[in-house]
Amino acid sequence: MATLNYPDQRNRVHINNEQIEIVLNGCRLNQRAAQKELYYSYYSFAMSIALRYSASYDNAVEMVNDAFLRVYRDLKNFVPLFDTTAGSFVAWLKKLVVNACIDYNRKYSKKEIMAGVDIEKGALADERENDEQMSEHKLIIKSIQKLPPAYKLVYNLYVIEGFSHVEIADKLNISEVTSKSNLFKARQMLMQLLKEHNIVSVVDLQVKAE
Repeated sequence: MATLNYPDQRNRVHINNEQIEIVLNGCRLNQRAAQKELYYSYYSFAMSIALRYSASYDNAVEMVNDAFLRVYRDLKNFVPLFDTTAGSFVAWLKKLVVNACIDYNRKYSKKEIMAGVDIEKGALADERENDEQMSEHKLIIKSIQKLPPAYKLVYNLYVIEGFSHVEIADKLNISEVTSKSNLFKARQMLMQLLKEHNIVSVVDLQVKAE
């Protein structure tokens, strides 16, 4: 898989609306500097999504790089749908990252090894969170990563991304019954994993409610 191999400058904040329009126009002209600026600015955002779908940090990097390659390739088709270009781009990028994660899992799920993850390399928590909240957040992400690929995909798409079972079935080429079953099993497994870390989660309530 192609990689971008940019220097490690990934903790940049999102650029403002005026800047994003300049950067996007540069990317449309295949300007290397503009592509790097876009990558640096949104890497952490994309990685926070990819880590939930991966079993290792390296896998997440591949997903993110694939998503950005899609951004550069399809940017000519990007049309702002909201009041600001920046907000529209974030929504569009999120969709591309999720699709890249789905495609990666489809391709590699049978070979996926549930390896350890260096969570510190990804921007997973809001800067306003205290140390305890950040620690809990990382444990939740690690627990999600331990789910089997099929369960993890459905859990992320339904609980985190907000897709319906009909939409998930269409995206993953499975039945609605399978989607619902995988979600139920994912919640049960995740609840057990979180209990091992003494984390009280809404997952517990969700499992009981269904």
